[in-house]
Amino acid sequence: MCFLCQIRTTTCVLLFLFTSLGVCSGGFGNPVTDDVSRLMLLKHNIPKDYNISIHYIPKERSGVCWVLLNIYPLEQSLRELARVFGAISSNKDNIMIFITMLQNLRFKFDHEELEATMQVFKCHYRAVKWPSGQYFDYIRDILNSAAQGEGGFRCVPPPCPAPTTPGKKHAPTHSIDSAPNIQHSQTRSRGSLLSLLPIPVTACVFLIVWAVS
Repeated sequence: MCFLCQIRTTTCVLLFLFTSLGVCSGGFGNPVTDDVSRLMLLKHNIPKDYNISIHYIPKERSGVCWVLLNIYPLEQSLRELARVFGAISSNKDNIMIFITMLQNLRFKFDHEELEATMQVFKCHYRAVKWPSGQYFDYIRDILNSAAQGEGGFRCVPPPCPAPTTPGKKHAPTHSIDSAPNIQHSQTRSRGSLLSLLPIPVTACVFLIVWAVS
């Protein structure tokens, strides 16, 4: 009887271990959890007119690497946002949950390959400030796309946007603004010359009258 009890006990322990391993492996395999619903709480708690800074690459510039290229910049943006709140804050706690989720996503990829891909796309990153609603909708889109298995390193960057030369913008404006001044000065010069013309004419008339008399 004691032997049967040991078998039953061992079986229960093994079942518990296998169940625990299954739950843990499922957690590592899918780092995106049901905590996405907490985004609604953050959208409700943070004012709509509060703008949040972030670097990102649009889908049309990053292709299938959209999720991959935006994970780390989003993680850094959330860290900056978390610093706004005090140590005891439900908003900060919820933000830290999403930081952990993004970290788990990032750890699934090779660090060196991820960094190299981000460097290749470096010229396509944009620095923006989004209202809180748009910001948290963007986080939801990133996490939902990651949960569906979207993403990878098989992407080719488009050509970098042409750089703008700040000096060229001011040159036409400067020449246009200076043109009226040039014309005005030329008009004044003509006027001064014409005003001097009667002096020699008057002198000639005076000499002719004197000679005749």
